[in-house]
Amino acid sequence: MYLDLLHSFYAAEQRYVDAGGAPAGADFSEVAAHLHPSVVVRQGPTVPFAGDWHGIAAVEEFFAHFTDTWSSLELTDVRSFEGQTGVAITMRMQATARRTSKLLDTQVGHFYVFEDGLIREINVFYLDPVGVKQVTEP
Repeated sequence: MYLDLLHSFYAAEQRYVDAGGAPAGADFSEVAAHLHPSVVVRQGPTVPFAGDWHGIAAVEEFFAHFTDTWSSLELTDVRSFEGQTGVAITMRMQATARRTSKLLDTQVGHFYVFEDGLIREINVFYLDPVGVKQVTEP
């Protein structure tokens, strides 16, 4: 039910990142088309892009910070669990920090809530949030 929307969202997100994101003037509208107007993305307090990002404009700003943080990103071993109002996804994240060139290898959980056929909430949890901070700080 929700997995098709997520696959489309991830594909749009990848095209946006591949186009260089906000710093390169990439168009965010394809990503935004998957988001509820009241969307919120929640990131933990130790990551470089910490906090709650409310609304589509704030989510676009979050993506600018995210793409500025990592020079490469690979997501593997993706597993999804669909429920009545959302989807939980676990994955392995291997990323290289842009400023330090250090490699992060951790597990990540994304918890999506949907409303009106769009993504309403994205809650992100890193198995090693301290590791995220360590590889991204000089």
